[in-house]
Amino acid sequence: MYLKVISVKVILAGLLLLGFMSGIQAATLQTYASGNATPTTIASFAMTDFVPTGATTGTTTSVASPISGLLSFKQQNGDPASMLLSTANAATEAATDVGATNTWWQNGESSDYDVYLTTTLSWVTILMPANTRAFSFNVGANKNATGWFSATESTGSGIVKTDFGVSPSNTPGYGIYADKGSCSVITSVTIDPTFIWGFGNFSINQDTCTSVPESNSIYLLALGLFGLLLTARRKS
Repeated sequence: MYLKVISVKVILAGLLLLGFMSGIQAATLQTYASGNATPTTIASFAMTDFVPTGATTGTTTSVASPISGLLSFKQQNGDPASMLLSTANAATEAATDVGATNTWWQNGESSDYDVYLTTTLSWVTILMPANTRAFSFNVGANKNATGWFSATESTGSGIVKTDFGVSPSNTPGYGIYADKGSCSVITSVTIDPTFIWGFGNFSINQDTCTSVPESNSIYLLALGLFGLLLTARRKS
């Protein structure tokens, strides 16, 4: 009888551990094709587009969220990253980029949304404002090349480094959203290309969150409680 009780406890502990692990999910990636407008929703998160400033000269180290707070651009060493200002329009990019031989940035938006360019940095981290539940952007370049980006989340392991390909005719879009089963948020996105490049067409979700247990977690918890009751009855 003692061995049976021990076996039940071990099984229950394993089930509860699996349930806990299943609730820890990394931030999730959604892609959308070049030339498409930013999705109005990513997963079930309603997205708000950033209002274009129309600025085509100067630099910036941050940009205001249309909801609240700032997105800050950082270099790999943590220093502010000065991003060249432009708009998401192929003709503008050709005029802006020194040495560019092709127009680029295939904009699927109805207006020329802002794009933030750099010709000197190959690593830029975007620090997100509070309560960022989802974030989307396009990335483009004036050459056929590849790069990678990753995201960090307040809970979970974040997104594993994801490679992407770009070209003058390919400006892919990416949406990143946090675990919907918890109150996790996206804290940063790092982009590391190796060419003249830009990113823009930002949209964001900063909804407040109320954690709701997932159905599988509730099921496992109920199963565990049943097993504990069964063990107690066998002891008595």
